[in-house]
Amino acid sequence: MRISIFSTSYFVTDQRIQRVTSTLNENGYSIKVYSRKHPQLPITKNDGIKVRYIRTLFKKGPFFYLFYNFKIFQRILFSKVDIIYANDLDTLMGCWMGSVARFKPLIYDSHELFTEVPELINRPLVKAIWRIQETLFIKRVKTVITVSDGIAKILEKRYKIKPIVIKNLPVRKEIEAFREKQPTLIYQGSLNIGRGLELAIGMMNYLTCYRLLIIGKGDVELKLRKQMLDSNLFDRVQFLGPLAPEKLRTITPTAWLGISLEEDMGLNYRYALPNKLFDYIAAQVPVLVSNLPEMRKVVEEYGVGIVAQSRDPKELADQVTSLFEDKKKMNTIAANLKKASAALCWQNESPKLVKAINSLMKS
Repeated sequence: MRISIFSTSYFVTDQRIQRVTSTLNENGYSIKVYSRKHPQLPITKNDGIKVRYIRTLFKKGPFFYLFYNFKIFQRILFSKVDIIYANDLDTLMGCWMGSVARFKPLIYDSHELFTEVPELINRPLVKAIWRIQETLFIKRVKTVITVSDGIAKILEKRYKIKPIVIKNLPVRKEIEAFREKQPTLIYQGSLNIGRGLELAIGMMNYLTCYRLLIIGKGDVELKLRKQMLDSNLFDRVQFLGPLAPEKLRTITPTAWLGISLEEDMGLNYRYALPNKLFDYIAAQVPVLVSNLPEMRKVVEEYGVGIVAQSRDPKELADQVTSLFEDKKKMNTIAANLKKASAALCWQNESPKLVKAINSLMKS
């Protein structure tokens, strides 16, 4: 069976799509991925998985999405495919048109609550357009997948559907954690509004012996770099840019604390379960997360870190230093991380994906 997977992200850095494609390939499906070409990172060889690039004259904005989806429709129309797999709402229109034209089943993998992202909060017209698209197309989808129970409940309430929750868990691998001698905090992911990066940098003013690694790129990078320079933190806050997953896996285990400090800016962040949270746990790195329901639930259930009690930089810095000074608590967290990394892995989550695809083929 042939599955075509469509995304506007970069395959080389999108670990969820990499995991999905590898799992389906290992279970006998023929996989073809259509995505954007990363301007810096070359794609690594993926046995049995064909990666094709979709290019448009526009890099962002409404014309980018319009032409990108038109090209998705073209690819589906003139290719051999049995299942169409749309990653996020920004590919759903083209995938839906292709599925109707070819009479092929469609899967919608909602990596986030797209209509509630912070970038749309103050853009009601744009938000309404995306919401109309989701309303039009989602009920015509055979299978809806999403990443957290909170987002699944919202989609269920809005559209009277039953999404399958498949969390963004990493592939379990044996690691040897060699912590940096200097206490090191790490952030990995997009550098976008609402990710709490301003707070993380502000915290460094009070963590004078610490270092912060920021890995990724995004819209607020220049603003964050200016904050770093204005605070005279250039020697302790490092921007490493986007890194391929294999490189990232060598850096994450060296950190002392992984941070995920998303602001409560809309429903998407409120119910988010970011990749990075599980990547930290897989690397057996304690975590510091926002006091938001889905992230708090993971930290409290598995005992793998601390939940931010304040969004004041000094108070949060005091909470971090108190954690590292509490040797008993750190030992408990270290033991819990070993158990959690074994439980929260893709090997335990991927059977749900395979079952969903197999059920789709039987229906």
